[in-house]
Amino acid sequence: MSILVFSQTFGGAIFLALAQLIFSDGLIAGLKEHAPNIDPETVIIAGATAVRHVISAADLPAVLSAYIVAINRVFYLGTGAAGGLFLFSWGMGWKSLKQEKDAITPLESTADDPPVTAEKNV
Repeated sequence: MSILVFSQTFGGAIFLALAQLIFSDGLIAGLKEHAPNIDPETVIIAGATAVRHVISAADLPAVLSAYIVAINRVFYLGTGAAGGLFLFSWGMGWKSLKQEKDAITPLESTADDPPVTAEKNV
């Protein structure tokens, strides 16, 4: 169980770091393609919420196109990871975890068992 929790946490951390790296690289590449006269560092430092205050209205459509390029690249990562894990899951096999109805669990007792009583040694 602990390996499962570790894998989920570690996988999320790794993919978050990869997604941020791909987004930053895609944003820089998109800005060089769509808005070559804008400094990519200024846009990255401003962030997505403040980019409208840093960039002029004439350059804003080009910057938003660069954001679209960057976000699409991150979605490619997610789609590729999902596809890879889907293919990987076919090699894991299937096993039922249901118990048989006829099986007796250790907590149950049958009618043939003698009753348990506490005996006192005097």
